[in-house]
Order: sequence, then structure tokens, then C-alpha cells
Amino acid sequence: MKLIPALFLAILIASCSQRTEPADTQAPLSSKTPNTPEQQEPPQPELYYHIFVRSFADSDGDRQGDLDGIRQKLDFLQSLGVTGILLTPLYPSQFYHNYFANDFYGIDPEFGSMEDYVALVEEIHQRGMTIILDQEIQYVSGQHEWFKEASGNPGSPSDGYVLFDDEQNTRPVGTLFNLTEFDVWPSQKQNIYTVDLLSEKARAYFTEYLLFWLDPNGDGHFSDGADGYRIDHMMDDLDNAGVLTGLFDAFWVPIFDELREAKPDIKIIAEQADWGYGEAFVNQGEADMVFGFPIRGAILDLDGAGFADAVSETNAVLGSDHGQFVFVENHDTDRIASHLEDPRALRLAAASNLLTGWTPILYYGQELGMRGEKLEGDLPDALLSSQHDVRDIPIREAMRWDSQQPDALADWYLSDPSAYDLPSAHALDGPEWVDVQEADEGSLLAFYRRLTRLRANHPALANGSTAVAETSGDTVVLRREHLEGSVLVAFNFGAVEAPLAIQDADWMPVTGSVGPSAGSAVLSAYGVAIAAVPTAQGEATSD
Repeated sequence: MKLIPALFLAILIASCSQRTEPADTQAPLSSKTPNTPEQQEPPQPELYYHIFVRSFADSDGDRQGDLDGIRQKLDFLQSLGVTGILLTPLYPSQFYHNYFANDFYGIDPEFGSMEDYVALVEEIHQRGMTIILDQEIQYVSGQHEWFKEASGNPGSPSDGYVLFDDEQNTRPVGTLFNLTEFDVWPSQKQNIYTVDLLSEKARAYFTEYLLFWLDPNGDGHFSDGADGYRIDHMMDDLDNAGVLTGLFDAFWVPIFDELREAKPDIKIIAEQADWGYGEAFVNQGEADMVFGFPIRGAILDLDGAGFADAVSETNAVLGSDHGQFVFVENHDTDRIASHLEDPRALRLAAASNLLTGWTPILYYGQELGMRGEKLEGDLPDALLSSQHDVRDIPIREAMRWDSQQPDALADWYLSDPSAYDLPSAHALDGPEWVDVQEADEGSLLAFYRRLTRLRANHPALANGSTAVAETSGDTVVLRREHLEGSVLVAFNFGAVEAPLAIQDADWMPVTGSVGPSAGSAVLSAYGVAIAAVPTAQGEATSD
């Protein structure tokens, strides 16, 4: 294979430098990009940012993240190359995470008002960005009117929404862990009831509901509405309980058809409940995208062979008609910085997240190296009465904006210290602050920004297809292919340097170093490098 680095270098000359110093002292991607009439900033490729709303940004000093706080941070997100945001649920709820609704049409008052929501959405759209809303509509809280009115009252207007197993509506069916009562933060008992998704009433209601949030003012334009939905915990057989089965055909697909008729460019993303490759969810469930759980697992384990297998299997399952979010952490997983202690491995994970292909998504604070692990094993006595959802709070703590204003965080979980008194919640002396890292060109935040500029500067990294080109030991080389030029991306998932599987390329380091050893080009431990490849006539494709 004859390699042609000249075209690639001409495009990326402002973004890359071929250095061989250790990763913690080098800046192989320049933090400054010229912006002249001859070389304007390229358009940003899709990059999403996942926000746990209650923890992100507090605009009014009540320790609760809110919609206006998000709006005030859009400049920061765009400086990171973000083009779209995914928000956890906004509806009022008895639960801190808002996943079980009291009222699907409402906005949690701690997040703001409908006016605040519309102001946020309109500004997002004015900036050329998009917004995805998270939906878990399979359940309601015990405070929802459907349960309160229908319980013991068959024939009421709310009858037919909540699933009961008797005609008198006295025995609600608990498909979620076979429970209906849960011990939740802060030290309270709350109920979760399953919606009868096979009822015509429920399907009609949720069709209208999801159409509403695409166009809240009903004027036929979508400037004030969501651009798509994430479907949390999507299943064909809800909770594998054998009670609500065939949901893809009977519930989800008919609703998705209505949404696409109203807004053809809507994005529908399934969180596949089995955390697999998502084949049934895109083929039978007709979602547009799923989440790249297998790729994430391989990155977390620093498993090069597993990473290559996951990329190849993803291609086989999704093909060119469906997409996925490539991620390394989210609101249900441990923070990756708590698992990858070596800072070189953390940068490898960042590059894997952003350069592998498909659509990358970052979880808030990931770019700072925020830490957090789910609470495992026996809980402290103070947390036992919150045991069903308190275990996830460490992976959902406040975004750290200004080290000089630690009292301005959205640290809602400290409002009742007796309900969440863990040392990690008070450990605020580390480097995981936006202001600290913005002052340091060698910081993880600066590295993420360089990665997003690198990605924007070449169509293959921005939108190219992905295939495994070569593997050797812990090293994987991907081919990112595009009509305007193709790129090789090499990842070394190992703790020692390794020969590059393709030797006759002009490799440039993204993180770590590339250098000669015993007559071979080697990539340093946890290193990432890129090289250009020719586009064979009639061979390249683009997403």
C-alpha cells in the first residue's frame, strides 16, 4: 500500500506536530488553530454531550442544576466542539433523577419553567445545535394521577393506563425488579408503577405526548421543540417479565412512525436494555441509533482484541443504515477516570471515544477527568433507607466549574448531609475544575479540545466510515474512510510500547509518541497515532 501523507499534512498542519516526548509533557495537537480568510474554522461534526440536569449548572443558588444554568454554559460546550446535548428527564418526579414521572407534560420546578425550557431550546437552535430529551415512559411514580385516580376505581378516566392484575384495580403489577415500593434518596419510600403499554389509551397518549415536545407551541415549526428522543430501558418484553411482550411492534414502532411523519429528521436513540449490539432495536424496534456498549467495555478493559472485535461486529450489526453513540461513561456507569489511573490510558480512552467513528458522546465532567464509582457492597447505616437509588449518586455528582466558588455547585445531594455523607462528596481539592484546566494547556480539558479540532479538520475523522485495518497484540489500526481522503488511526491498548501494524505510514502521534526501535516504528504505551492513506478510485465511502 502506497501511503500519501502530504494531503493529510496540508489539512492538519495547524493541528498536529510530530513530537516524541512523553504524553504528559507534549502537546502533539496544537491548541491554536489559525482563523484567516484562507483557512476558516471547519464546521463541527456531530458531537453530543450528556447532561445529568440536576448536577450540571445552578443558575440561582439553590444547589439544583437547572435549565438556565445549561443555557449559560452553551459557550463552554461549543468551545469543546459540542453540537448537541442529551438531557436526562425534565418532568416532575419524586426521584432525584426524574426517571419516573409525576406528570409527563410538566417541567420539574427545580429545573425551571416551560418558558425557561423554550428559551434554552431556541438558543440551542439559533447556535446550530440540537437537543435530545431522555424518556422513560414505561413507568409512573405513585404520585401520578393515573395511579391515584385508577387505584381501586375501575372505570375512572385514568383507568387503562397503569397495569393491574385484578378487575378492582387493587393489585398493581410491579415488573421492575418485581417491586412497586422502593427506598430512595433522601431516606424515603416511593412507588413505581408499570404503564400498560399494550393498551390503546397508553399508546395514543404517548404518541400525542411525544409529538407535543417536538413542537410545544403547535405552530408547525420545530424551533421550540426537541430534535429527538433517547428511549431509556427500551425492551420488547418489558423487564423480561413476560407480562408486556411484543412491544416493538405493538407500541414503539407505531409511535415512531407518527413521529417521523411529523418530523422526518427526528433522531430516535434506543438505550438497549441488554447493553449489547442493538440488532433487534434497530431492525425490529426501528430505532435510528443505539449505544456502543461493547466498544465502551473494550476501552474500559484496555482490551485491544476486544475493541477490534466490537468494531467489526458493530459494522456487521448496524451496517450503513443505522448509527450509534460511542461513549466511555454515562449516568449508569462508573466514571472512567476511577478505573484508568494512568493518565496516559485516560487520554487513550478520550481518543478512542472521539476518533473511533459513528457519533461520539461525552458525559458531563468526563473532559475534566471527574471521578466516581457506584457504591457496592454494604452501605453505611445513613444510606440504608435510600438503598435503591443512592448507589448511583457518586457517578452523578456536581460539575466542577470554578475552584474559587465551591459553594456555587449543583451539589443537591449535600442539602441533606445525613442522607449522603460520603468523603468523596467533599473532596474538592483535585484538578477536576474547569477554571483550573482552562489555565493549563497540558490539561485533559485542553486535550479534549485539541481532539475535537483534529476531528473537525479532516472529513474522514469527522464523518468517515470505520473498519479494522490491522491488529497486532494490543495494537489496533482503524481505517476511517471518506471520499475526500482517508485516515489510519492506531491505538495501543497495552502498557508497553508496541510495533505499529502498518510500518510504511507517516505516523503522527495524537497522544504518546511514535519512534524507531530495532528498525521498526513503535507506538508508546497507551499511545494513539494517525496517518493518511490514499483513496482508491471507486472504493471510498462516506457516512
